[in-house]
Amino acid sequence: MPINSVKNKRTSGRILHIASWYPNPWDGIEGNFVRDQIRVFKRDLDAETIVIQVRSSGSRLPRFRIVGLDDEARGYFLLAAVKPGKVMEWLSSIFLIIVLVKERAWRFNALHFHIAYPLLLHSRLWRWIFKRPILISEHWSAYHYNFYLPQSSKSLLVLRKPFQQGDAVLAVSQALLEDVCRFSCCDNFPKFVIPNFVPLHGVSASRRVVPTFFVVNRWQSIKNPMPMLEGLEMAARLGAEFKLVIGGYGELIDQMTSFVQGSSLNDRTTFVGKMTKPQIADQLASSDGYLFSSDYETFSIACAEALGAGVPLIGPYIPAISEYASHLDWVKVKSRDAESWSAAIATFLDRRNAGEFSADSIASRAEQHFSEDVIRRRYREAMTLLKIMP
Repeated sequence: MPINSVKNKRTSGRILHIASWYPNPWDGIEGNFVRDQIRVFKRDLDAETIVIQVRSSGSRLPRFRIVGLDDEARGYFLLAAVKPGKVMEWLSSIFLIIVLVKERAWRFNALHFHIAYPLLLHSRLWRWIFKRPILISEHWSAYHYNFYLPQSSKSLLVLRKPFQQGDAVLAVSQALLEDVCRFSCCDNFPKFVIPNFVPLHGVSASRRVVPTFFVVNRWQSIKNPMPMLEGLEMAARLGAEFKLVIGGYGELIDQMTSFVQGSSLNDRTTFVGKMTKPQIADQLASSDGYLFSSDYETFSIACAEALGAGVPLIGPYIPAISEYASHLDWVKVKSRDAESWSAAIATFLDRRNAGEFSADSIASRAEQHFSEDVIRRRYREAMTLLKIMP
């Protein structure tokens, strides 16, 4: 949408949603979970959305672009030949101040930032200008891993500051909220848990004789897929019958493909590559179990979406997932090794054959945890307690 048409539709709003990660012309799926959550939040309060990002570019000369984005968001992008690090962090902070002045941010009742890094790193420079309450929504696993920095790193002092100002934090899980408190060495701020938006597709009535397992991810080291594949291969050699569909892309996909092609999984596995949301919904409707192999998750929209389609989970214990999935929905992999994965596959097939999984019940429980109505109610409650919403 041209930026002029976006401006013509603008009305005075009470909340200014501010994001750095958001679907954009260079990457249509970047930060789509942020966009989806903002979309739900905006249904209860007058609000506008801006996206501010310093983006790495091969061009020597910096370029500034304003573009219209999804849901009438206004995108401000600075394209510059910089890499992630301190230079980009400072550029992001300076760029943010310029955009907030341009947007006349003082006309809003509150500034709602979606993910503190990098936009809030130097907020002490501009807080006194706008004098508006700040909210922080968090989705990121980086806090669990201390931003992959040693405790002695001076950079941690800067990274912790956004959470040491007393601003309210809205995390997508209790596990993430605890990570933020532990990381920031501070818990003296209002805290709320508001789940990600999760598409609820409904239950497929079909039942397959040979079950289909499905998994989709951006395959990077934290997703740890090789023990899962080794366990599935072991289960196949032991006589387990199943089909396997693997979606997604990433740095580990070649290693995964090579392993499958040289194993007993080859004839029963399909790699489908990068998937759209409708494609994921269609595949869930044709699946009997959803696999996940991550070392850690702050929420896992993929697992929640599977439950919303009535598809039970198979994967290791992860605190955030345990907040919405029980033994009725989930066969746990006891340890992240091939033997444990093979044993979990066998347990799943036994329970499936015994009729222990009710797709309707699984989907119903999922809806109680993260339907749009639940998210909106929790957001209204938070805004009321913070005296932003009457």
